[in-house]
Amino acid sequence: MLGCFARRSIFKYQNAIRGSCKQSTTAGKGKYVLGCGSNVVDHIYNVRVVPKAGEKGFFLSPFKALEAKLIGGVTLNHLCWAALGGVPTGLLCFMGNDEQGHFILNNLKKMGVTTDFIEVHDDFTTAQCHVFIQEDGERCIFMATAATSLIKAQEAKRCFKDPIQYSSSMVSTEISQVPFTGVLEVLKMAKEAGVVSILDLDIPPSVAVNEAKLGEMTHLMQCLQMADILKPAKAAAEEVLYILGIKNSGDLKDVASLLMEKCGSKMVAVTNGAAGSIIATPNNVVCTSPPKVNKIVDTTGAGDAFLGGLIVGIDKYGLPRNATDIERLGNLANAFGATCVQSVGGVPTSISRKILQNYLPDHKFGFESSEGGTQFGEFTKSIERDSNCASNLLSSYNSDVNKTSRHEFLTAVDDCKGQVFTSGIGKSGHIAARLAATLSSIGIPSQYIHAAEWAHGDLGKLQAAKDVCIFISHSGNSGETIAAANHVIAKGVTTLAVTQHSESPLAKLSSGCLHYDINNLEEPFNCLPSSTLMLQDMLCNALVCELISRQGIRKQSFLDNHPGGDIGTKIH
Repeated sequence: MLGCFARRSIFKYQNAIRGSCKQSTTAGKGKYVLGCGSNVVDHIYNVRVVPKAGEKGFFLSPFKALEAKLIGGVTLNHLCWAALGGVPTGLLCFMGNDEQGHFILNNLKKMGVTTDFIEVHDDFTTAQCHVFIQEDGERCIFMATAATSLIKAQEAKRCFKDPIQYSSSMVSTEISQVPFTGVLEVLKMAKEAGVVSILDLDIPPSVAVNEAKLGEMTHLMQCLQMADILKPAKAAAEEVLYILGIKNSGDLKDVASLLMEKCGSKMVAVTNGAAGSIIATPNNVVCTSPPKVNKIVDTTGAGDAFLGGLIVGIDKYGLPRNATDIERLGNLANAFGATCVQSVGGVPTSISRKILQNYLPDHKFGFESSEGGTQFGEFTKSIERDSNCASNLLSSYNSDVNKTSRHEFLTAVDDCKGQVFTSGIGKSGHIAARLAATLSSIGIPSQYIHAAEWAHGDLGKLQAAKDVCIFISHSGNSGETIAAANHVIAKGVTTLAVTQHSESPLAKLSSGCLHYDINNLEEPFNCLPSSTLMLQDMLCNALVCELISRQGIRKQSFLDNHPGGDIGTKIH
């Protein structure tokens, strides 16, 4: 029965592939670096140490497992980095018409990678990946290849021949998730189209054959001999030579040269982590070192980013002709790799362009859109930052982090027998004033007091054991706010906080806290309130909605308090 089920499933996917391949409408629409390969949703987890088989491990936080949800995949990653470098790129892949697929598609469009050549079908399932990152940035990865495992020779030719023939300026593929026969067919089509082909040997041959089960070793060797450019990691390159029965001195220069000679490649680029890279051409072999990195956050995708930079260099300068050209190409690619390790995930983040610009001040970054603007303009970058912050806030409040403090905060406001006072200074004060106005409009007596005014007579408005006071402060450490909170507490009034860190002085003073402890929070000048204000407002909105539910507040009550304006007219 199991065998029958498997055959039915394979037949279903084959039918899906036959029915899903798009008719070519791309001739004359411009050229792209087209990459055929893995595209996944990465689920990121921070752990203390990745455990060995048979051992138990611990997440970095006892209250939080999932850290982030990102797009990734060997091929997808290097295409996104090449797009950041200003190169038009496109992905050739199979993808499910599911939540994960839509997540990838939306993010690819934001990053300037065209999705015109992606085959999406209801019967496909989008690939997923779970990444466990240690405190030192090293990680382990578990993959479910899903629809990518269906890209075999016949399917690749049926679905991707026209894009490669008419719309490619360069073609890349991988030894990671795509079956060897599919990889070989893609490389053959690139040769027929007369464009440079690149093969990323992301995993050692033994892993590709025995664990990933991508095909026979003979087919893998044919792939290596078909590609114009090889980009293996050190371990993978050494294993290929071992399989070929070739001894080497252990010097990576020899490894790169021998690999190029035996495979007939035009260029081989061997990556070696923090030690940099070796690039070999028929006439030269050059070692290049990566630039200084302030802090390694996550090494996921560093080799992919390196390849993205390599593509940028080849697109801009062509294949290197001498040692000087190779050094320039290697330094550019290393800059991309070094940038990648300074944030979480394998694709560019909101800070990547800034870091790259420091490494490569003369290079122009950002994919030029058809409207003439840039996908990485400050306008859209700000919206993207806010969107990411909102997503991270939702993830943190879907978990059990500080659940007790949140309960105490909500219960204190819900049980308030007097007035709900709100207070703050600066931009946070404006958020506090808006909260007081909204609470009043739904029938909860509330007023805003500037934090500096409490000590000038407004403490007399407080009723001990009846009122509640909510202080809003990003830092939770401003002198005026802390002083005001101490004065309010001394009057016997319950004090609550909305702030970034649950361990801030203000949070520790308070009986309950709503916080937005978002990692890598970035704002203009690293201090101009923008995303922080949005996060404060989101928590205030959540408070209001929870109170409406708990207290059974009806629309009519709101209308009685807000009969004027367009809102009053609409409710009537």
